[in-house]
Amino acid sequence: MKDISYALNGLLLKASRKAQAYILVLIFVCLVLLVSSAQLVIYSSFEKRVLVNELHLMHQQRDAMQEEWGQLLLEQSAWSAYNRVENLVSEQLQMHVPPASDVIMARQP
Repeated sequence: MKDISYALNGLLLKASRKAQAYILVLIFVCLVLLVSSAQLVIYSSFEKRVLVNELHLMHQQRDAMQEEWGQLLLEQSAWSAYNRVENLVSEQLQMHVPPASDVIMARQP
């Protein structure tokens, strides 16, 4: 009976050492996963900040371009105003509206 008891104690001691080794490996793996997960959280929050800053910069550029577009539209309307074109034509090109007697109406066949 003692022999069986010693053999059983030996097996339990060997199994206990293996279990402790497995537990240590499992703890190490969990620790590595925890640290890598924390690093990924830090990296993703840094990337988010970079992208948000880039987005704000693009919004500022868009607003500046919209302001410039509005100014260009105002300038275009000023340059193409009917009375300005009429004054330029009459002064520089010496053109005028023909009298009604000089107007010939053409009909389409």
